Formats: sequence, structure tokens, C-alpha cells
Amino acid sequence: MTPPPTPAVASPPRARTVGAPMGVVATLRHALRYWQPHWRIAAVLLVMLVVPQSYKAFFAYSQRLIVDGGLLGRDAATLVRTVALLGLGFAAAAVATIAADYLGARAGAAIVNEIRRRMFGHLQQLSVSFFAGARSGDIVARFTSDLADIQKSLTTRVIDAVFATVGLLINVPVAFALEWRLALVMVLGMPVVGLGTRLFGAAAAAARYALKQQEAAIASFVQDTVRVQPVVKAFSLAGRLVATFESHLAAAAQRFVRAEFSAQLVGSGSALGVLAVQVLVLGVGAALAFRGTLSPGTLVAFLALHAVVSKDAYDLTKKVVPALIASSGGLRRIEELLAEPVAVADPPGAKVLPRVTGPIRLEGVSFAYPEGSRVLEGVQLEVRPGERVALVGPSGSGKSTVIQLLLRFYDPLKGRVTVDGVDLREVALASWHAQVAAVFQDSMLLSGSVRDNIAVGRGDATQAEIEAAARAAEIHDAIVALPAGYDTEIGEAGGKLSGGQRQRIAIARAILRDPALLLLDEATSALDPATEAAVSATLDRLSAGRMVVSVTHRLAAARSAHRIVVLAGGRVVESGTHDELLARGGLYRELWDRQSGVAVSADGADARVAPAWLESVPLFAGLDEDARSALASRFRARWWAAGETVVREGEEGDAFYVIARGKVEVVVAAGEAARRLAVLSDGDFFGEMALVDDAPRSATVRTLFPCLLLALARADFQQVLAANPELRARVHAAARSRRGGGWTPV
Repeated sequence: MTPPPTPAVASPPRARTVGAPMGVVATLRHALRYWQPHWRIAAVLLVMLVVPQSYKAFFAYSQRLIVDGGLLGRDAATLVRTVALLGLGFAAAAVATIAADYLGARAGAAIVNEIRRRMFGHLQQLSVSFFAGARSGDIVARFTSDLADIQKSLTTRVIDAVFATVGLLINVPVAFALEWRLALVMVLGMPVVGLGTRLFGAAAAAARYALKQQEAAIASFVQDTVRVQPVVKAFSLAGRLVATFESHLAAAAQRFVRAEFSAQLVGSGSALGVLAVQVLVLGVGAALAFRGTLSPGTLVAFLALHAVVSKDAYDLTKKVVPALIASSGGLRRIEELLAEPVAVADPPGAKVLPRVTGPIRLEGVSFAYPEGSRVLEGVQLEVRPGERVALVGPSGSGKSTVIQLLLRFYDPLKGRVTVDGVDLREVALASWHAQVAAVFQDSMLLSGSVRDNIAVGRGDATQAEIEAAARAAEIHDAIVALPAGYDTEIGEAGGKLSGGQRQRIAIARAILRDPALLLLDEATSALDPATEAAVSATLDRLSAGRMVVSVTHRLAAARSAHRIVVLAGGRVVESGTHDELLARGGLYRELWDRQSGVAVSADGADARVAPAWLESVPLFAGLDEDARSALASRFRARWWAAGETVVREGEEGDAFYVIARGKVEVVVAAGEAARRLAVLSDGDFFGEMALVDDAPRSATVRTLFPCLLLALARADFQQVLAANPELRARVHAAARSRRGGGWTPV
């Protein structure tokens, strides 16, 4: 099996955890911060809240006037005056309450939209390293379920909290004015009301955060399964996925019970405290009235006032506090996203580039992904004006990393990337990206129409310019044949189009930009051979006169480049034209010989192995030409879809595989995860020892692209050996030699 393993690179971190579990006070502090930009509405709203609370205080106090003055004192004027004032107060309170509801709704909509705006805007600023480590379902959950959780808490419950607090600030002084002894008993009992929050608040907040994390995991799992439904169907994975989903649901149910029970303990504990204080106040008041030191009207009025105070305290502890705790998990996850640092940003005084002419240079560039090993080391590379440069080399040699540095998705650890002599780190990102276009292996189309996707290249493009770009990409005729032409909706990720159509739209998108630098990162690798040849011809034609850097693992696609740069182990090891590199007999020649020994038919449906190529397989080294020809005739071609498992670790090996077209990864189990050993591509092979050994496969091999694989079945191989005893002896001798060298079969 070749080539050497790909260096292990740790995934970048996901959204980082911000601080300790967010309690009630921290949640309320964040909520008030979101209200600050809307202070004018908040000020008017506060006035509107004071009116009904003042009315409640007067309503309670009025009962003293009615009982002691009006009823017991037989004063009709007092009764009429008091009832009239209550009527006017009711009207004012009703108007103020309705106004407060409207202002609260307006402020709530503005606050939630502002959070969405901040989240989405910050998300667009984050570097590629963040998205490489984050799960899309988890990000979406922060915009949906997390935001839904905090929406009511940041608006309605904050207003409830302010309303209750205003009530306490008004009614407690009135209570002291009405009867200081009972008011003192009421105030001294207040700490009992907050007992539930102190005892269970922190645990409830932590439980809610754990629940939100589990809900995000469920969202990510569902999104992943929707995305790979063809694989699910092809491999009959539905039962296994349902079982996994059930385990996720069980964990979510457990966390939900813990979170809800903890939140209810906070509210119930505090509500019981309110009831206890009510009983205490009633008992003391009754005793004072019985002794004649408290008038009946004052007792009735104080009990009414205490009912209002109790209601406010109850709302704070049973409605507001549990709601804030329930939203703390979602708020914490949103704050985590907003706190994620922007790794690549414009420096102060960033330069705006004029039209780039070249050259573009990598000057002594070294780079490693976050928490990973070095991928590039001291790379020197120059792209001259109008030059097409192809980057080739074994998988993991750093080719695609060069593209990402040129796009400034990352900054080098050492050295610099310069454009017309200016360090990219000193350049305004927008002015650089406006002059660069990229076509990736995955076309990365957006949901929407064909026109929308091509216009991504330049937002102000006219219809004529869009059509000109489509003609240049040779996709115009196919577009106008669609049901709605350029207005045809292409589905999620362009799912309604063929692979070739998607890639040509991606090319049209790039050409519409009229880039000074065109970057091609395995732009045709996922296409079938016939489509690949047509798209490659289009790219060659459109590349004329531009600076172009292309990455390909298929050396035949690099032949037309002005210069081919060979990378290995993160370093530039060779550079020159195709003919020059072949003549040197270095790594490029080795890779070329490996790939050119496997021929693919024009329609891509079949392939064959050249007998001479089998000499590169250690098991077959030294075989004569007749033996190699006999073996070569037994290989059978088969197409594999992307994501399929060719061989599985632990299963019995029954075939030897050669990659005619495509890419596969070799992984081994590492606990519950999988560790990648290598990525193999055109001309590589794996599993040769399965032809002579009964040992189980030592690794799993999965396709990364659609792959055309040539397979030599063990049964066919054994038939060839049976007909040629001398060949059998030599093969078994080679196998014994390889086992002695400590080689482990795939």
C-alpha cells in the first residue's frame, strides 16, 4: 500500500465554553445589556409599569379608607370620593398596561433581531478553522432552539421582573406607612422567599446548559443523516441510525427531567416561602387587631397590600427566576458563539489593493493547523503574471493548504504571502477577495435559482453578463433547457442538477468575477472521466492570460500547466515542466509511472492495468512478463459512490484493489472514533496480502470521491497460481518476506 500515511492533524476547536454556568444574576445582567440600545422605549415602558403598580398600592390603601372612614365612620363622602378615585385609577392603569404590552412587543422584536444580526454577522467573520471544527447542526441550533429559549426570557420575563421590582419599591414603603410592625415582619420574612434560588439556582442553570448541548447534538445528528441519505439507503443503515437516535433521545430525556425538576425546585421553594410569610403576617396582624392595637380597616388594607407584595414576590420567584434559568443554557451557547475570536481580520489601516498584476509569492512559508503538526515548512513559490502553476504531490503534502493561504483563510506561522510585493496580512480582505475566484472540488452551490448562484460571483452583474459567464463555462444551453431557465430553483446544494452542471455553474460564478487569480482545488476530481475531460478543457480555455494555481492529484490534468510544483512532506521538492520533471527521474516521475500504468476508458466505465505496472507491487516484483499479463487480465473494474466502504476492518480479505480514478481514505478504529492513516488516489493500491493470507482486514477503506477501482479477486488469483506452480512458489516467498518485515495487511 502506498504512499506514506498522512500526518495527523487535530481538528480546530469548536465554539469555546464561556466561563462557569450562567446563573440568574448573570443571565439578567446579559438581558439588561441587550436592552441598553433601546433605552428610550425602556424609559417609557418603565413609566407605564409604574402606573398599574401605583394603582394597586392605592387600591390596597383605599380599603382602610372605606372600612374605617366610610363604613365604620358612616362617611358617605369618603366612600364616594374613594370609589371615584379607584375608577379613574383603573382607567389609567388599563391604558398604561396596554401601552406597556405594545412597547414590550416592539422592544422584544428589536432585541431578538439584534441578537440574530450580531450572531450572523459574527459568523461571517469567523475563519475557516472555526467551521472545520464546528458541526453545522450545532450552529443552526443556536439560531433556532437556543434563541427561541431566550426570546421570552429577554423580553416578557425581564418586563415581569421590572414590573414586580417596581411593585416592591412602591408597596413596601406604603406598607411601612400603613402599619410598620406588620411591614417589619413582612420584610424580615423576605429572605425565606429567595431560599429556592440560593439552594437550587446554580444546579438548575448547569442542568439547562447540559440539556441545550444534548439538543444541539440531536440537531446535528439529524442534519447529518439527512445529508447522507443515499449512503443510508445503500448500506441499509436506517435501523442502526434509529438505535443511535434512541440513545440520543434517552440522554435528552434524562437531562430534560433534571433541568425541569431543578428549575421547578427553584420556583416551588420560593413560592412556599411566600406562603409561609403570608401566614406569619396574617397571624401577627390578627393578634394585634384582637388586642385592639390595630384597626380593622388597617388590617384589611395591609392584608390586601401584602397580597400585592406576595404576588410580586411570587412572580419573581416562580415565573421570572425559572424562566431565566431555563434560558441560561441557550444564552450561554449564544454568548459562546459571539465570543469566538476572529482569527483572520483586517489590520488597522489595511491597504486597498489596485488591480493585481503579479507576481504572487509564498516566501519561506511554514504553517500548521490549530493544535496540529506542521503541514508546510519553508515553502518558496512564485506565480508570475499570466502563469498557470499546478501543485501536485502525495496526499497530505500541503497542496490544498497553499490554496487556503492564498485565499487568506489562514495566516502563515512563519514567512509571508505577498501580492505585488505587499504582505497579504496588510491588505483589506475585501479588496483581495474581490480579485480572486476559486473553484473547489465541491461546487458549494446555494439554495436558490441558477441566476442567484452565478451572480454570487458579482452581485451587481447584469443578466447579459451572467449569461456571458454561463456561455464561457459552456452551461448556457443546459440552463435555458431547464423548466424556468435561469430562474430554475436548483434545490439544496444544487441537488436537482448533475455533478457536471453544478461544477460548470461554479466555474461561471468564478468567471463572472473576472479574477486576477484563479484557484482550482481538485476542481474536477469528483466528476466522471468524460465530464472531467470536458470541464478541464473549459478551464484550460478560461485560464488563458490569468494567474492560475491548481491543485490536482491526477498528474494528467497538470501536464498543460506552465510549471508544475511537486510538494512532499510540506516542502517543495521539484519544480519544472512536465517533460523536465519526467527527465529528472524524481518523485514526479515515480508518481507519473504509478498513475500512467492504469488506463481508464474514454467513457470512464472500464479500466485496465498495464502488466509492467504490476512490477511496482512488492508482492508481484520479479514476476516475468507472462505472469504479469496473466494477472493483469483478471482485474475487474467497478464504480463506487463517494462515501462507500470498500473494505471494513476485521472482515476477511478477499480481493486486491487498484485505484484507477478517485480517492479513498484508510482509517483504523481508535476507541469510539476513527484515526486516518492515509489518503490514496490514482495509481495507489491496497489489500494485496488478502490474496495469499486469511488474516482479517487491519483497516477500513472508504471512498472520498466517486471511484473507479480495479479488483483482483482472491479466487481468480488462486486460479492463476494453480495453473503456474513456479509463480505460486515465488508469490508465497514474497509474501513470507513481507510478513517478516513486519508489514500488516489492509
